[in-house]
Amino acid sequence: MQKNNIVLMIAVAPLWLTPAWAASGNVALYGQANVSYDIINTGTASGNGALPGVSSSRVASNSSRIGIKASSGLGSGWEVMAQAESTLGTDTGASGCQNPDSGTTTSSKWKCFFDRNTYLGLSNSDYGTVLAGRHDTPYKMATRRLDVFADGIADNRSLLGTTIPGGANRELSPGVYANPVIKETFDVRLSNLILYMSPSMGGLSVGLGYSSLTESNTYDEQPSGNAISVAGMYEQEPFYATFAYEDHTTSDKVNQLDTTIKATKLGLGYKLSILYLGLAYEKIRDDFGNANAYDPVANPCGDMMAGANCSGHGTLYLSAKFQFTEDNALKIAYTKAGQVGAASSDTSALQFAMGFDHNFNESTSGYILYSTLKNDTLVRYGLSTASTSGDNSVNTTGSGGAAPTVLSFGMKYSF
Repeated sequence: MQKNNIVLMIAVAPLWLTPAWAASGNVALYGQANVSYDIINTGTASGNGALPGVSSSRVASNSSRIGIKASSGLGSGWEVMAQAESTLGTDTGASGCQNPDSGTTTSSKWKCFFDRNTYLGLSNSDYGTVLAGRHDTPYKMATRRLDVFADGIADNRSLLGTTIPGGANRELSPGVYANPVIKETFDVRLSNLILYMSPSMGGLSVGLGYSSLTESNTYDEQPSGNAISVAGMYEQEPFYATFAYEDHTTSDKVNQLDTTIKATKLGLGYKLSILYLGLAYEKIRDDFGNANAYDPVANPCGDMMAGANCSGHGTLYLSAKFQFTEDNALKIAYTKAGQVGAASSDTSALQFAMGFDHNFNESTSGYILYSTLKNDTLVRYGLSTASTSGDNSVNTTGSGGAAPTVLSFGMKYSF
């Protein structure tokens, strides 16, 4: 009702009072408020220096957002479109990203307001869509639909798309080392992205994306980097299948260091009457390994062969949603992250989640969920939207092994 009122006000206002952005095409204000009350136990770690867990509760905003989008026809089937979207902190009032961007080897250091999908683009039903700006990568879009607990604390990105800190210790001169430590995250959106999405061709569509990660460089010897993301998606009810690939590359001329981390992912979905099944498998590899002495901070990939896979691993995700009435559904999900890099044991983790959804009307739903994440003794993964157990790292002192849990009650309203 609010959105219709806004449109009506613009329509009847005198031309000189009508904003330029409203007069130029179709404009819509939209958003989502997704708020939960989470009861969390961080779990007790094991090993040297381990600390006991703590129980707490909080009000959480789960990917709440607000945005404005507009489009205008250009003729001959072409359309120009623009969108600006911001995270909405319904728990604290904060908006936009409060921390540096994740998911890039060289992270942005700027705070931003429109931190979600924000772009200018051209679209044609015969040729596809081209966007420029900040947007989900094809790699991310490929399997987001399979996550039955998406955008909440039981989101599968607790383990899927996540790596540990890595680096390659290079001896630049006798006794002088370069110790870059890199933490990569896939299944995200990237800034400075050029994105192409093809139209559906017999159920098959393709996404291609390229991002420069160092547009602020001013001289040649500064580290440079880029990301390439590709996905193919096939949908023909009741079946969905996808394959995606993404790599992040950084070149550091001063330290004579080139690093690459890459991820491949397979996704499958199937609808069987009122049952929805999902599967995703991801494999991440890097070349961060080096033979210099291990240091948990300066050189977490030490004591390995040069160029060895340090933080890479495989992750499996399984999900099911049982829509037993039109407005009620039961959901269950299981995620397993395998052994990390060259480690032989004690670096895997698993997450289990179950929940119930109820739709009050077309725009409002409520939910309750429970999730637990069990770390092996050398790893510290955390629940998706709560850094409950550390920094997603491998620690040879054994101060991992925590099993955080959460019970969450929430409501989501879209407008």
